[in-house]
Amino acid sequence: MCGIAGIILKQNASFNLIEKIALMAKTLAHRGPDGEGFILADQSLVTPYYNSVSAKFSSKDLKFFPHQSLDQAANTNYFLAFAHRRLSIIDITEGGHQPMCSADAKLWITFNGEIYNYVELRKELKVLNYSFVTESDTEVLLNAYKQWGTDCVNKFNGMWAFCIYDTEKQICFASRDRLGVKPFYYINNKHFFSFASEQKAFVRSNLIKAEVNEKGLHDYLINGTLESDTANFFEGVEELFPGNNLIYSLKDQTINIEKYYHVEFTEKNENLSEEELIGKIKDKLYNSVKLRLRSDVEVGTCLSGGIDSSVLSGIMHEILGKDFFCFTSVFRNESFNEEKYADLVATKINAKHKKIEPDEKGFTEELNDVIYCQDVPIWDTSTYSQFKVMQLAKQNNIKVVLDGQGADELFAGYHHHYIAKWNNLMAGVDKLEAIMEIKASRKTIESPFVFYAKEKIKQKSNFAQAIYKKFYTGDFINSHEVINPVIYFNSVNEQLLNDIEKARLRSFLKCEDRNGMWHHVESRTPFSDDVELIDLMFSFNGNRKIKDGVSKYLLREAGKSVLPVQIYNRYDKKGFETPMQSWIKNLLPVILEEVTAAKFSFLNYDNLKKADPDNINEIKILFKLFVLARWKKIFI
Repeated sequence: MCGIAGIILKQNASFNLIEKIALMAKTLAHRGPDGEGFILADQSLVTPYYNSVSAKFSSKDLKFFPHQSLDQAANTNYFLAFAHRRLSIIDITEGGHQPMCSADAKLWITFNGEIYNYVELRKELKVLNYSFVTESDTEVLLNAYKQWGTDCVNKFNGMWAFCIYDTEKQICFASRDRLGVKPFYYINNKHFFSFASEQKAFVRSNLIKAEVNEKGLHDYLINGTLESDTANFFEGVEELFPGNNLIYSLKDQTINIEKYYHVEFTEKNENLSEEELIGKIKDKLYNSVKLRLRSDVEVGTCLSGGIDSSVLSGIMHEILGKDFFCFTSVFRNESFNEEKYADLVATKINAKHKKIEPDEKGFTEELNDVIYCQDVPIWDTSTYSQFKVMQLAKQNNIKVVLDGQGADELFAGYHHHYIAKWNNLMAGVDKLEAIMEIKASRKTIESPFVFYAKEKIKQKSNFAQAIYKKFYTGDFINSHEVINPVIYFNSVNEQLLNDIEKARLRSFLKCEDRNGMWHHVESRTPFSDDVELIDLMFSFNGNRKIKDGVSKYLLREAGKSVLPVQIYNRYDKKGFETPMQSWIKNLLPVILEEVTAAKFSFLNYDNLKKADPDNINEIKILFKLFVLARWKKIFI
């Protein structure tokens, strides 16, 4: 897990390449406190460098080990620069230093992430006569590209964002993992092509002036989405979307982007009995966790007390056979506090259980850090709760945690997934089956028939527009397409895929990555980056994921043996909640003061001052505006 950056100059580019790449690396230092490296390239030679303090590489003198300081680089003909900030997880020796090169020094890479099946790929490549000089997954990745070209990504099980400089083909090959666990942003203009793990690297190195993208702002405030397009929240920045490869041609300075991975619906496992299907899911789940326990440092886990994290913790305990750290965010005296469930799991597996209770005071004191680490405005205070959990891991010297992000999107864990199943059943011949299924969901959803009717109405009418007209000017509301965020399909798997590709998961994974890396913690997400598990979960009818009104039925059954009975029998869905409404009500004077000072041209300030602090929808608008005002102050 690391921070990566790069710049490729085009004709007539006149800025100081060395200065810019050094600033980018400095900005990303939180992503990799254990090491720093650079390469600079002219038309004939690639040279590795360190920065400031001499790096000590004692065991071997490999071609990618730097022996010169960046401030000694005087070559004005350099046109390409890569930077890397290292968080040492696999091969924590100097052999894991980056940027790394192939044995013949014709390929150079800066890589962020983990290829979990690198052990198996290493064996496969050895049979093909490849030799290795390190124990790192980075070297496996390089040799995999050398053997299979850009198709190498289809061999990987893991999370990644990387860029390879291929000196022979005169291309830079970049790729991002299938569902977007690891970030990759880029700028492409007439002067240069540049990429980085975080948008702030472009801003702090003065490659761009921090300006908000107007459509991105409209989507955030009106459509309830954030960075739903490749165009970024920052004007001029693009995002390489998940499951995509990018090839930048050094010959003609063109970019070609191709999608290498699609979640495909198949029915190849539809004929399996329930017992057989659960058994297959259990096998894939255990293998997924086992692969993600590969580490040369201690691994812990985030534990909320819900099904997802509880299953992961239980499987980890079975595989490791020893105690480990579990980290929990608690909100005592709140209805949504899940501490008692987390305690049950921790007791069952004899965990070293650490807890933290985020509060309003800490939120106000650390909000700037949260926004800066995220790069873009946040949705709600749950981001702060996750921020504190990662901070807790750091305080206990844990550099790797497993987290359950993505389980809801694979196994159908949200209330709107019920709607998709009910729609599907209602479209069939047997309406009685649909009615019985709706009725059975009362164990999870209060008044499910009323809920179903309300959601169907919401799908046809965007009721949020009325409240938007109260606070925003008509010109701003109509400046871009207004999209109803309530979207329902007649298929559970289609609903889940929409969550994965367009709605929830990408934003959740982005928050996960930034919160972890800010505290030098690598977050591993078995449900979001294990290709075998993902493909399996879309190889049968999605209706089977909800049974007798119980969501995530298949995950519940696959993890039954490791779950405390009280959690196995839980049917409520808490989510990752915080006392947001009470915090915002208490902060209302500060919020109004800061939003007023921001002088947003699109706001009706008279009505803003009359906002109802007891109306949750108005609270959410106030929170977004508060965060946006802070974001503007921090970045602009």
